[in-house]
Amino acid sequence: MNVALKSLKWEIKRHPFFEPLSDDALEGLLSHARTVVFPARKTIFGQGDDSDCLYILLSGRVKISIHSDAGKETVLAFMGEGDAVGDMGVFDGLPRSAGATALEETRALQLFKRDVIGFLERNPTVAMQIIATLSKRLRRTNMQLEDIATLPTGPRLARALLRLAKIYGETDKNGAVRIDMKLSQSNLGAHAGLMRENVNRQIKLWEGEGLIANEAGVITLLDPEKLRAICEE
Repeated sequence: MNVALKSLKWEIKRHPFFEPLSDDALEGLLSHARTVVFPARKTIFGQGDDSDCLYILLSGRVKISIHSDAGKETVLAFMGEGDAVGDMGVFDGLPRSAGATALEETRALQLFKRDVIGFLERNPTVAMQIIATLSKRLRRTNMQLEDIATLPTGPRLARALLRLAKIYGETDKNGAVRIDMKLSQSNLGAHAGLMRENVNRQIKLWEGEGLIANEAGVITLLDPEKLRAICEE
């Protein structure tokens, strides 16, 4: 095994989809894969594109979003290391239901549809894990859309921040939670279903109240319990 393949095998083995696989099975899959790097703000694939491959993120951050006919963007999810991107279209054969854009330089493993399907047929345990992951993702999206449809600005933004903190949060000894991701107010608004101006106003208000800190787009929840209380207002 060459050095590059050995290093890639070590990286991908940490992914929960592939952890149970034998070395031979994993090497067989990786022999058909390739690593790709996307610079910040690069479109990985667009809504409506053909679904010929999926990506497993090795580093970086990606946003998954849809655009209405009027051009309004809704960010369905932010993805990071270990997440699979573009998998839905590979499995159902339909065009991409959403687009993916790199928020920062992102390195990914690209796997083509023909190789993925054959691999899953030989490894049904991995297929079941992927089904479970897709179900969890759908549940999160349903909750997000329910928030957008029913909640006013404060509770809606608080829930969005707490969702991100649960996935990407780093908690310090004082209980503050730093979201390990640089978020523009436009992207945060598109994720919460809010205009950028409303996000800006609410962020400044919470900064003044000592609930959050915002350092160049990296948000820290200084009082997560108060934000949870706001969610219920």
